[in-house]
Amino acid sequence: MRPLIPAPRSVQQLAGELLLTPEATLSGPPGCRAAVRRLLGPGTGLALETSGSRGTVDVALDPALAPEAYRLRVDGTGVQVVAGSETGVGWAVQTLRQLLPPSALGPGPTSEPLLLPAVEVEDEPRFGWRGVMIDVCRHFMPLRDLYALVDQLALHKYNVLHLHLTDDQGWRFEVRSHPELHTVGGTRAETMIGKDGPVDGTPHGGWYTQDQLRGLVGYAAQRGITVVPEIEFPGHVAAALTAYPELAVPGHHRDAVGVAPGIYDDVISTDETSMALVLDVFSELLEVFPSPFIHVGGDEAPRVQWLASPESQALAASRGLPDAGHLQRWFTEQLRDWLAERGRRLVGWDEICEEGPLPGAVAMAWRGPEHGVAAASAGLEVVMAPVTATYFDYYPSNAPEERRAIGGLITTEDAYAFEPLAGLDEVSATRVLGTQCQVWTEYLPDLRRVEYMLWPRACAHAEVAWSSPVGRSFAEFSGRLAAHTARLDALGINHRPESGPLPHQQGGTGVWRRVPAGEVDGVHPG
Repeated sequence: MRPLIPAPRSVQQLAGELLLTPEATLSGPPGCRAAVRRLLGPGTGLALETSGSRGTVDVALDPALAPEAYRLRVDGTGVQVVAGSETGVGWAVQTLRQLLPPSALGPGPTSEPLLLPAVEVEDEPRFGWRGVMIDVCRHFMPLRDLYALVDQLALHKYNVLHLHLTDDQGWRFEVRSHPELHTVGGTRAETMIGKDGPVDGTPHGGWYTQDQLRGLVGYAAQRGITVVPEIEFPGHVAAALTAYPELAVPGHHRDAVGVAPGIYDDVISTDETSMALVLDVFSELLEVFPSPFIHVGGDEAPRVQWLASPESQALAASRGLPDAGHLQRWFTEQLRDWLAERGRRLVGWDEICEEGPLPGAVAMAWRGPEHGVAAASAGLEVVMAPVTATYFDYYPSNAPEERRAIGGLITTEDAYAFEPLAGLDEVSATRVLGTQCQVWTEYLPDLRRVEYMLWPRACAHAEVAWSSPVGRSFAEFSGRLAAHTARLDALGINHRPESGPLPHQQGGTGVWRRVPAGEVDGVHPG
């Protein structure tokens, strides 16, 4: 039997096999039939006509199962899927796709026989939040590439695509009420490679229209994935301040979108004018993204401009705050309440808890597992996303041939060894929604570089998020991964071989050569 990633809860190989032929039929509820055809049709060429009786592939829903749970049985008579929802049906079909020859995952019909092993699978995810964050600010990613990533994530049963849509280096979300956010903030004059240059002298930019993002959201939803948008406030706002200088703290001015990586001192003032614009942005965002979770950033917002500003100090005093350093807490509380009134949950990087737990919010713990442990222990729901195990813009190996990255080291084995519930008591562990890996793109100018850094480390992380940790063995996983790479090849993914980068994936001797071992190339964003 072909190995599966992520590993299901239970797999039992049966005697025999099943050959799917062009005459194969499909039965089940209409929505389930559509899901099966959508996922299985392109690579197999099967039409899967509807059968009035039990089809070759038969799908049923069982409300007694959890929404993402499924049972899959293949034997000589056909394929039977029973799931808790259409989403669970989708995960069952992703397992079925992995049981087929790898070529059946390609963009067109395979010429190989569609032979399935007889097997019985019972499966459901360990965590409800299994995410990947993609930074489209430092380098803009064309819409077609995001669609490709959705398909890659769905194969590995990820169910959250976190889109980092705004930052110092670019604003990527169309805001119709304040268009200069994207028309001005969406383009920078050039890009600095590394912390001290050189700069490339080439303008870089782009943004997504609201209709384009609605299309992506719908496409992802059909594949079991929720798109969670992130609009960064009150820091990481150089692009926004370039577009609308009146948002800045009095006495400070940005005249250009950020070129260099790192942390900028810029923050919004949080006065009445800036708050009105912030709420306009989020009002439009909610019209595009139905996600129950809305990410507001909240990381790396220096207090220096607020603390040095008499106007900010007066503003803080008028709000009953101890000093201007507490403006971020006030801002986040206002946004939390505004979102709650509209049926949404605020998610923020773990800095949102620096003045204590923020009731009702979800903390995304990036600075280390201890921040997630502290938040969960204090009663907050948490997504574990620590820099030490889930930042896949870090080097994947110590090989000198690796292309330049931001620093650090996270191997596939490191990613696989991550345990999201480590250090938590039984009650606090129930507050961990799940885990997420991050791909920041200062050093990743296109989809192929993103793919290289994601896969196969995201294969390992997907198993951490989906599968039971009992008996987990990297040696056993490595055996399955070796076979799984044929699927990545069939999908055309520029994945990193575990043996090391191929010649075209290496850094060479130019600007993309690796920085000296152990050197961290700049301050990492969060």
